Amino acid sequence: MGETDVGLRESYKVSAVSGTPTLVIRNGFIVDVITGGIFESNVEVFDDKIVGLTKEERSSRLVVDARGGYVIPGFIDSHIHIESTMLIPQELSRILIPHGVTTLMADPHEIANVLGLKGIELLVEMSRSSKVRVFIQVPSRVPTAPGLETTGGELGEKEIEILLGRDYAVSLGELNYQNVLRDPAYVNRVNISRRYRKRSNGHMAGVLEEELLNMLASTGLTDDHEAVSAEEAFRRLVRGIAVFVREGSSERNLVDVLKGLRNKIRDYRFLMFCSDDKHPTDILREGHIDYNVRKAIELGLDPLVAIQMATINPAIYFRVDDLIGSITPGRKADLVVVDSLEKLNIRTVVFNGEVVYHEGRLLFDSPKINLPEWAVRTVRLNPGLKQDDLLLKTSIAEGKALVRVIEITPGQILKRELLEWLKVENGLVLSDLNRDILHIAIVERHKGLLNVGKAFVKGFKLRKGAIASSVSHDHHNIAVVGVDALDMYIAVKRLSEINGGFVAVSEGRIVGEIPLEFAGLMSIRRYEEVVEDLTRLNNAVRSVLGSELSNPFMQLEFVSLPSVPELGLTDRGLVKDYKIVEPIIEVSS
Repeated sequence: MGETDVGLRESYKVSAVSGTPTLVIRNGFIVDVITGGIFESNVEVFDDKIVGLTKEERSSRLVVDARGGYVIPGFIDSHIHIESTMLIPQELSRILIPHGVTTLMADPHEIANVLGLKGIELLVEMSRSSKVRVFIQVPSRVPTAPGLETTGGELGEKEIEILLGRDYAVSLGELNYQNVLRDPAYVNRVNISRRYRKRSNGHMAGVLEEELLNMLASTGLTDDHEAVSAEEAFRRLVRGIAVFVREGSSERNLVDVLKGLRNKIRDYRFLMFCSDDKHPTDILREGHIDYNVRKAIELGLDPLVAIQMATINPAIYFRVDDLIGSITPGRKADLVVVDSLEKLNIRTVVFNGEVVYHEGRLLFDSPKINLPEWAVRTVRLNPGLKQDDLLLKTSIAEGKALVRVIEITPGQILKRELLEWLKVENGLVLSDLNRDILHIAIVERHKGLLNVGKAFVKGFKLRKGAIASSVSHDHHNIAVVGVDALDMYIAVKRLSEINGGFVAVSEGRIVGEIPLEFAGLMSIRRYEEVVEDLTRLNNAVRSVLGSELSNPFMQLEFVSLPSVPELGLTDRGLVKDYKIVEPIIEVSS
C-alpha cells in the first residue's frame, strides 16, 4: 500500500524495541468522552490496543495523518438484531465500518427461535472473522409466547445460564414485560443474569403507568429500547432504566424522544443509541449509528454529548469500558477520524488496531462462508397445505362477518385492533381493497405442521398480489399478506423452494424475491447483491402491487409479533393480551 493510494505512510525506521507502535494517528484532535473535552494529541497503537496519547513524534510501522480532523472512539450499537440486516457478520462489517460502527450489542433472538443454542454459537463463531466486535445479549424468551406459537428452537434456563457465563455475553436479552408479569420463571432468569453481573434488557412497549415501571425496575430490568416519546423515556430514566434511543428501518423514535428531553434532563449518561432492526438499503442510504449521532446534533444536542451516547455511555453501561468506548491507553484501538464534529464525515476507521477504511475505500474483504446443511434447510411446509387454508372460513355460505383487523402503524411496530364488517362468499371472508383490508396468514415452517393462523390486516395498501416473508418476529414462521388466496399460496410455496427469504407475487407470477438461506433469516451473499435484490423487490411491491410503504417487508416482519399491543398473529391464531382470540366475532346472513 503506497502513500499515494491511501495516504498511509509506512516508516522505514522501524525500531528493534518491542514497544514500538504499530500505528500512530498524528495531527488530530482527540475527542475525550471521559471528560467531555477536546485536546490535540497523537494516538499510539500497539497491535490491537491504544498504548499512548502524546505529542511526541515517535517512529511507527504505520502512520495515519488526521490532517487536523477529530479522532473519536468507534461507535457502538447498544441493541441490534444482526439477523434483521439480512447479512452475516462478515458482510455486515463491510457495510458498517464506513459508518464508524465497530461494536454491536447483538441479541440473536431470531436465530435462536429457528435453530436454538447451536444457531447462536454458529453466529458467534462467524462474527470472530468479521471486522466488527460482537457482544451477545443472551435471548431471554425463546419462544416469546410459549403455547401461543411454534418455534424451531427453544432456550431454557440451562442454556441461558451457559451463555451468560461466557465472556462475550453482556446482558440478558430483551425481556418482554408481559412475560415478567405472567411467569416467575422469567424473574429467575433476571436473577441469574444478576449473579453473573450482567444487565437485563427490557422490552416495555407502550408502558406509561408509574406503578408498573416501578415494579419492572425493581424486578431488575435495567433498560428499554421501546420508548417512542420523550414522556415515556423520561419516566424510565428517573427510575434508573436506561433508554436506548432507536432509529431503525420501521421504528423511528429518535426525533420524538430527544426533542422532548432536551429541556427536561441535564445528564445523558443513561441514554444510548440503537438500531434494533435496520435493513442494509437504509444503512447505505442514510447511515447507521453515525446517522443517529448526526440527527441528534441537528436537533441541538451538544456534539460531544451525542458522541458519548454512541461510545462511552454504552461501554460503561454494559461494563466493558475497560475494553472499548474511549480513546485511552489499554483500550482496544477502535478509532474513527472525522473532518468535523457536526457533519461527522468519516475519513478513516481503525478496528482492533487495523486500518480498515480510509478515504472512501474499504481495506479488507470478507471470507467465503460455507453453511452446514442444518442451518440451511429450515423451511419445512406441510405437504397438505392448500390455498384455501390461508383464508378465514365461516359457518355461513353467504352474508357478512364482523372480524378483528390488525391495523399497522407505518414506521412503528405498534398495532391497533379494529372491528370491521366484511363480505362472505362461499363460506370465505373476503378482503376489501377499497378499505385496504387484506388477508394475512402465518404458516408454520419449522416442523412441517399444518398450523395456519388467519386474520385481516389494514395498512399495506396492496392493490393486487401478495408478499411473504420467512422473517416474522419472534417465531419466524412464514407471514403472508395478500389480496387473494392463489397469490398468497404461490408466495408461501416459493419460500419453501428458496429456503426462506422475501417474495412478491402478482397474478400468479413471482415479480421479485430475496433468498435468505441461513435459517430463512440471512444471506451469505455479498451485501451488494442483497441490497440490489431488496431495492428491486421493494420497487416491485410499490409499482406492481401498489403498496405505499417504504419498508413493506420490515413492516410485515412485525405484524405477527404477539408481545406488542394490541394484536399479534402466530401459526396458532390471533393473539390479544397473551390469549388466543377468535378473529371472527359475529356472522350475519
